[in-house]
Amino acid sequence: MKNRFISLLAATVFLMLAIPAVTSAQGYRNYDDNRDYNRADRRDAREAISRLENTGARLESDLRSGSGRRVLGGLFYVRNVDNTAIAEVRDFRMAVQNLRQSARGANGLDRSVDEARDVISRGVRLDRYLRLRTGSTYIDSDLAELRSNLHLLADAYDLNMRF
Repeated sequence: MKNRFISLLAATVFLMLAIPAVTSAQGYRNYDDNRDYNRADRRDAREAISRLENTGARLESDLRSGSGRRVLGGLFYVRNVDNTAIAEVRDFRMAVQNLRQSARGANGLDRSVDEARDVISRGVRLDRYLRLRTGSTYIDSDLAELRSNLHLLADAYDLNMRF
């Protein structure tokens, strides 16, 4: 009985050590070819651009709804909308659309570096402008997503991004 228990324990330990080694060996890929990197960069850039478009639209919607408060004992409702912030978001969204149009095709990343720089600089400027002026959790979450997607875009284009 004792001998059988030790052999069962040894087999279990062997399986626990062998399974991760076998699965990691199966997932190995050789990345000597630059096409794999370029394809991944193009995919990352396309996904980041589409997420930036969605984030910009959501951010503009959240800014248009604005914040409000009741005055004079609840008789009137005053809504505060920052038109300058909405214009900044609109300009950012136009820059993202220009980037999407210029990034189409097989060599889109090479042709659209300037547009990517413009999107990143406008996004950083927008984040700085809105971070201090709003207290809305919706806008804060949109800005966090904006920063994340700007980092992905900067990585795809090999650009430095200063926050």
